[in-house]
Amino acid sequence: MTKYFMVDLFMFASSFFKKHKKNYRSVKDQQLTIAAKANIFICIIFCLFWTIYFAFAQMWLIVYMDIFFTLISIFSLFLIYINRISAGILLSQVVLLVFPVVFCLFFDIATVDRPQVAHLFLPAGAILGYLNYRRDPSYLQFILILLSIGCFIFFSGTSFNLESAIPLSEDIRNHGGWIATCAATLMICISIYTMQLEIQIENSMVKDLRLALAKQQFELFYQPQINSSETLIGAEALLRWQHPTLGYVPTKDFIPAAETFGLMPEIGEWVLAQGCKVLQDWSTKAETKDLTLSINISADHFMQASFEQTVIGMVQKYQINPSRLILEITENIALNNCVSMIEKMHFLSKNGIQLSLDDFGTGYSSLSYLQKMPISQIKIDRSFVQAALDDKRSNKLVTGIIKIGLDLNLRVLVEGIETTEQFSAFKNNGCTEFQGYLWGCPMPLNDFLKQIAHFKK
Repeated sequence: MTKYFMVDLFMFASSFFKKHKKNYRSVKDQQLTIAAKANIFICIIFCLFWTIYFAFAQMWLIVYMDIFFTLISIFSLFLIYINRISAGILLSQVVLLVFPVVFCLFFDIATVDRPQVAHLFLPAGAILGYLNYRRDPSYLQFILILLSIGCFIFFSGTSFNLESAIPLSEDIRNHGGWIATCAATLMICISIYTMQLEIQIENSMVKDLRLALAKQQFELFYQPQINSSETLIGAEALLRWQHPTLGYVPTKDFIPAAETFGLMPEIGEWVLAQGCKVLQDWSTKAETKDLTLSINISADHFMQASFEQTVIGMVQKYQINPSRLILEITENIALNNCVSMIEKMHFLSKNGIQLSLDDFGTGYSSLSYLQKMPISQIKIDRSFVQAALDDKRSNKLVTGIIKIGLDLNLRVLVEGIETTEQFSAFKNNGCTEFQGYLWGCPMPLNDFLKQIAHFKK
């Protein structure tokens, strides 16, 4: 059965670069899942083999321990099969940490003729954990990775064991050492090969992103923004990537890669240019001339030395009303370079550009710098929406956020509204502007223009 896992892994690797049939996120998830299943399956077979062996040898303490770790491994495999990938890998990483450490301390005692081998399983757990950390970062995952590496270094450099240790016989260690070494090496090879595939996929994505810019594969979608009387007041422009073979690639799949490889300033400049073109076109039509357009700005794009001059240059080039352009920045931008950021914001504000603080309440800088920022709007993150209806403390928090905004004469927009109940609740709490699926999902420009007539005037 291990053979089938290896066939799956190699077939998957070769087929990906021949046929782009899935989005990047699902591809990376699939390869990580295959690697995790293969490694966990090897653990299960390894533990079952020694369970049977030590049962015949009547070494019941090791038998019970092997059964315990086998059951945990089976459960982690089950979690992965039901698509709880991160949880399954975390649990398997615990097994690949605790099992070798316990064996090194109590049973696998180094001798003049035979070294310890149980600790060889630790790198496999660390590599697999690193792949999972790249996919879904967490402090627990990071700690497990560090512990696995630290324990591997410790047991590789010392022959430490406990006084209560029960050394295995030389006959068992003679054959068992080779079996354990082969199993651990196979698991390490699978994990390294998966890491290589992930790097290749990321490199392929970067090449495709550069090609997307050159061949105009990016597109802006528009999500309606309305006021408390449900009158359309504008839209948020959201980037979409129309890949020639993958179709629409979700932003969560390619934006992190674009940020990592420094492509966001170039992509962001394209978005700004497209947004200004749209505002120029809207300004010539009675039904759209008063609409605003919100554009998200990444931190590395905003902190470009010539960012503010570029924005003003585009406003002048397309001859648009600067007050119709809203630049959305996140609170985390303030953590990069507060003084420089605020200077840029004041320059843009003096030239008529509106500034919005996106995902308000999810960062750490808002209350410290809010009074210094020349912003005209704050956006309450969608994560607060349902929580405010279900939990009294969350409701009080949201009410406080809205009050802070209104007291500072800021417009308060809440995003992620999906039901009339949510709309009524935030409207009654004083929120002035709204965005969400209740009035429309992000849509191509032509579809957005067709929807304008459906909003109350």
